[in-house]
Parts: sequence; structure tokens; C-alpha cells
Amino acid sequence: MSRPSHEVHLAIYDLSNGMARSLSAQFLGPQHVIDVLPHTALVVFGKEYFFGRGIEWCHPQEFRASRGIHPIEIQLLGHTTKTAAEFEEWCRLQAQNGRFGMESYDLLSRNCNNFSHDAALEGLRLGRGVPQWILEVPQKFLSSPMGMMIRPILEQMQITNTAPTNIGSGRNGVGGHLGMDG
Repeated sequence: MSRPSHEVHLAIYDLSNGMARSLSAQFLGPQHVIDVLPHTALVVFGKEYFFGRGIEWCHPQEFRASRGIHPIEIQLLGHTTKTAAEFEEWCRLQAQNGRFGMESYDLLSRNCNNFSHDAALEGLRLGRGVPQWILEVPQKFLSSPMGMMIRPILEQMQITNTAPTNIGSGRNGVGGHLGMDG
């Protein structure tokens, strides 16, 4: 008997609300234009999974309402035969080993887009993850003169802060959160 299959979607958000293209041309130069400031999340099992202050999940509408943003695109990545329990166990292991724990978020190298990519390929065993153009945004930014100049400031800010979030710990039955204590 075959296992049931679940659709997996990638929700792509623009954290700049459309301003990245015009502002990046001015600040980074015409050869370093960034069209969007992407945030991605995986939508599967009726939940939206994302990485901020650890691995978190909640109902997609709650995520969108709590942040006042909506996806600019939703892509079908494929189908998984993994169950929600199996995927959430994979998430717990990633949090416990520090790969995607509360303190491991890095805006430029270990962010929501990296989590969505790895979770799609490894946790859900899909054949594709986050589009390459999204994964390349930090490098595109850093390759500009302004990006090189701002990098130390961003790194210093990350030492004292973690990624912003307002999703609860899951104890209220609405969402889930996995930090180092998973």
C-alpha cells in the first residue's frame, strides 16, 4: 500500500513591499539591482513552516495576518510522502543540532530561504527547492560596494538580535516553535 502524498508549496514574499527594485538601483548600483527582498516559507500539511527565531509554523493565514504581508507568488514544489510528524521530527533535529536553532539565524548565510530550500530537499525529500535567484540575493547584495560597506554593520546587529517574529511557542495550539530546547 502506498503512502498518501501531500502537495508542498513555496510561498514567496517581498519584505520590501515592492521598493527593493527602485531603491537597490540607487543604493547598490544598476548592475546590482535586487527585485525583491525575499522571505520564503513552505506550505504543507495545512501549515506554513518558516525560519526566524528557530523553526516555526502556524496556519498560513495567521502568518500573513500577523505580519501584514501576502505572498507575491506561490509555487508548487512537488509532492511528499512524508507525514507531518516525520517532517516536524526532521525540524526538531535541525533545531537541536543548531543548524536551524534559535541562535543560528544569519541574514546573509542562514536565513528563511536557506531553511525552505533545505527543508524541501532534505526534510520533505522533494526534487527541487527554493529558486536559485532567491538564494543568490545575499551574494548579489554583498557584491556591491554598498553591500561590502554595510556588511560589518549587519553582522554587528545580528550579534545582539535574532530574527524578528511574533509567532507563539505553540502552547496555544495555533503554531509551533522549535529553538535549541526543541
